[in-house]
Amino acid sequence: MRRREFLGTLGGAALGYPFATHAEKAIPVIAILGSGAASAESSRQQMLQLDAGLREVGLIAERDYIFDVRWAGSDATQFSALAAELLAQNPRAVVVSTNLAALAVQKLSRTVPIVGTGLNAPVATGLAASLAHPGGNITGVATMAEDTQLKLLDMLHETLPGMRHVLAIANPTNPSTPPMVAPLTVQAAKNGIVLHVVNVTAPADLNGAFGELSRQPVGAVFVLTDNSLYGLSETIIVRALALHVPAFGCFGAPFAKAGGVFAYSRDPKEAFQGVARLLKKILSGAAPADIPFEQPTKFNLYINLKTAKSLGITVPTTLLATADEVIE
Repeated sequence: MRRREFLGTLGGAALGYPFATHAEKAIPVIAILGSGAASAESSRQQMLQLDAGLREVGLIAERDYIFDVRWAGSDATQFSALAAELLAQNPRAVVVSTNLAALAVQKLSRTVPIVGTGLNAPVATGLAASLAHPGGNITGVATMAEDTQLKLLDMLHETLPGMRHVLAIANPTNPSTPPMVAPLTVQAAKNGIVLHVVNVTAPADLNGAFGELSRQPVGAVFVLTDNSLYGLSETIIVRALALHVPAFGCFGAPFAKAGGVFAYSRDPKEAFQGVARLLKKILSGAAPADIPFEQPTKFNLYINLKTAKSLGITVPTTLLATADEVIE
């Protein structure tokens, strides 16, 4: 999906410029390698937030940049081919939404700037030498998912104190998964919970993941932080609810609005404002190696009280009082 097509999905106009005019004016191309499906609400929200962030820093579409977008459809095997397609257009920067996409682009180019909209543990996974001095061609916004997932698990335990088994859906191809699963497993054990991790690398894997529920009944589904899984969240939630199992995830409002009981993560608006600032620096000539990663300072909790009530779950008043939005 190119910028023109994206505008069409929002009901906007393409401003009437022919593509040849872009080439003549040499408007910088910002490539987007998205993890989910183009039709997913999570994908739409991410593009809206990026577009808004760029406007806030004074960058105007069709004047200062154009988008060239590819979506992997939550299938990690697509990243390499899509990265090659994007790099063939000589973009000024490539925006990625997950560690695996960043690695796919970096494997093909060590010079084109890569900006992550939400990278898990960038230092631990080898994407950056340090948050302050990345040292390569990757910078971006960190998710702090290692911490937010532990917080969400505690909220889950507070809400369902008698629960003893949780199905954790993970993407094993994401290099950040092992450093996230390890502390999550330890924290679960402290709360008397056994974490049953199932791997999902593509939509077809969901059949096996939910087949696990018939073999090992669980009290909740916990979706680990991964943008490809975020793209599948609507399907995951529908399948979990069909089995009367609540779903929890460290994602934004769309996860809760789709029926997830809790969604808890960094504030997406703040994150994409950070991405926009980084892109502006890169378009002005700064090198990613010298641009520090940004870290979230604001976190949001969304609670779908309607879903909770339908499942017979009583949400603690302390959590309802601190939620940024309660869906009733």
